[in-house]
Amino acid sequence: MAGARIQLDLEARSVLAAIGELIDRIEDPQPAFREIGEYLDLAHRDRWDAQRSPDGTPWAPLSPVTRARKKKNADRVLVLDGYLRDTLRYQESATELLFGTDRVYGAVHQFGARQGAFGTTARGGPIPWGDIPARPWLGLASEDEQPVLEILERHVMG
Repeated sequence: MAGARIQLDLEARSVLAAIGELIDRIEDPQPAFREIGEYLDLAHRDRWDAQRSPDGTPWAPLSPVTRARKKKNADRVLVLDGYLRDTLRYQESATELLFGTDRVYGAVHQFGARQGAFGTTARGGPIPWGDIPARPWLGLASEDEQPVLEILERHVMG
């Protein structure tokens, strides 16, 4: 999955430990990963609607120039037509759960980009035309850890 995704080995140690136990104790963890994927999809959509990062911080506001250029949703960050939010997906297998988007610009919004970071247009203009501040949208929020642990516990206990 290109773009941006959660890597649990970098976050949420208690969840990671529970996932390790799940894999050790049950034959097929894929149903648990599927349920967690569904939970993450809903949680991320809720945060997207609230315009907040996983840590609860509001996303950086749009610049006045960007607001003026937007024909619709001028007051909404990371929303023009809603395509990025609607590309959130998960893939589960017997050994892993991937969650994120396959859109490269999902990573740009997650981490930010400096003006001209991706070169220039055919007419010599910078890509992007201005700085894009990081607006983290992908991650496991602290309030997500308990529901994910409960899903894991339910699957471990059978």
